[in-house]
Amino acid sequence: MKTQQQKYRGGRVLLTGVAVAVALGLQPGTAQANSSNWLGQDWEVSGYIRQHLSFNLENPTLVGPDGEQRGNYRHDLSMSRTILNVGLYRDFGNVRFKVAGRVSREQSTDYMKDLQSVMDEWAMTGGAPGSAVNLRKDVYDEEDLREFWVEGSFADNWEYKVGRQQIVWGETDFFTLLDVIHGYDFRWRSFLEPENEELRKPLNMVSLVRRFDDQNGSLQFVYVPGSLNDNQYRGNSYDVEGGRWANNPNKGITFASAPFGANVRYNYRHPDADMRDDSYGLRWSGIAGDWGYSLAWFHGPSQDPVANANPASNPGEPQLQTGPYKGVYQGGATEAGEFIYPFIDVFGFTANNYFPGIDAVFSTEVAYVPKSPYNVGLYSIAEGPGCGFFPGFCGIVEKSVLSTMVRMDKQVNLQNVIGTSRPSFLSVQLFNTWITDFRADEQIVNLAGFGGAAREHSTILTAILGMNYSNDRINPSLAVGTDLTYGGGFVIPSVEFAYGNNIRVRLEADIFFHKRDQDLPLQGFNRTNLFGYFSGNDQFVARLTYQF
Repeated sequence: MKTQQQKYRGGRVLLTGVAVAVALGLQPGTAQANSSNWLGQDWEVSGYIRQHLSFNLENPTLVGPDGEQRGNYRHDLSMSRTILNVGLYRDFGNVRFKVAGRVSREQSTDYMKDLQSVMDEWAMTGGAPGSAVNLRKDVYDEEDLREFWVEGSFADNWEYKVGRQQIVWGETDFFTLLDVIHGYDFRWRSFLEPENEELRKPLNMVSLVRRFDDQNGSLQFVYVPGSLNDNQYRGNSYDVEGGRWANNPNKGITFASAPFGANVRYNYRHPDADMRDDSYGLRWSGIAGDWGYSLAWFHGPSQDPVANANPASNPGEPQLQTGPYKGVYQGGATEAGEFIYPFIDVFGFTANNYFPGIDAVFSTEVAYVPKSPYNVGLYSIAEGPGCGFFPGFCGIVEKSVLSTMVRMDKQVNLQNVIGTSRPSFLSVQLFNTWITDFRADEQIVNLAGFGGAAREHSTILTAILGMNYSNDRINPSLAVGTDLTYGGGFVIPSVEFAYGNNIRVRLEADIFFHKRDQDLPLQGFNRTNLFGYFSGNDQFVARLTYQF
């Protein structure tokens, strides 16, 4: 989580970047006065002002140490978030430059105040005067430098891009396979924001591309210096603070500090998961006949953290700490464990082609990780047969994992059926994860803290239908998905209204189906998996954007 000092440093960098951009714009000969652009006619100013409002469609579990539900929050305002994003861009000819910053502020809703109150209650059960986390200030409010880069070309076939940026590999929409360079911040809206770039964490990095025109391809080299990126910007961030997107039923419980003695903190300096280490990768993109394809390799921290248990707090079965991190624990004696991001290698392949006979584009994406870290242990000590403080706290194993995606994109003519103004867009995706060296006796879990057992194969099917009315001024869509292995799924109907070039209004419902609920935290630990984590989180969202 960000400290106040870290947030101040981020804001200072943002202001410095804007100052540099303005200085460049005011240099003699680089810009001329323009009544429509205060920076000069050669600078492009873009961005948006956005207001998010979300309302609970269910009554989420929010239970204090006394075991009592704190209230009925159905239909309550769960989020009121204001975002300002401003970018400055200029093409100097051989060099292009951009800087963009984002400031987000949340208004304290009654629901957020109750979340904070329960967090404080749980903290006091562990002898602390109150929670170490302030949801609004430490989790939701942010000042973020989103882009600060220069790009250009040299030596005929070479291109470079240096600075704070996002680099996206892969073909998928919902779940990432090869999009592994960056982590995502899922704390304020989980994975539901329609624009991935809003949740993806930008990094200070270098991209070099060498074009091979005679071979219809290009080779990209990516380098991420660990020492030039803050720890929290690498790897995915989930709501372990107990906020509105904490996995059911853990709202109000902060695992990253010390309520009830859990105190599971992030360790960014583990010898095998040191965020100061550099990341790097290669990607070849080319065309072979009618096929577009790519081959990629990336070495960096795993996107999802795993729990490295503290042997002093997890004294159970011999299975404990038998994995590759046995005995390598650096936390305090009273902690249950630590979250770490082990470094892994990801090897990938993508391909796509258009088939005119059925008027559809087929694409595939494959990712292979030879040593993907998983937590083990289906039970907690409190449940008798367990060996860990929580399920999954019995150690870490590394498994070889092959993930695949197959997708079909097609224009469907629905004008005479539902009256759309042009053909609609349909995308269907099938995801599969195969733990190739799976062993049931290892008791692998998909998420530490939950007793849902992983299976050798797991499959998810998703589909998106995008429609257009009134010459693209009214744009409804429907996204659905189902977990064919663990059960559950989602339905997300939405509609976006476009008013001229500047105003967009989006209305959306996020509805989850799940296999099992749990009403009380820290009791009978959930046996659920992916969509069970979202139990109680059905939302209605309204988003107003003014873009410029």
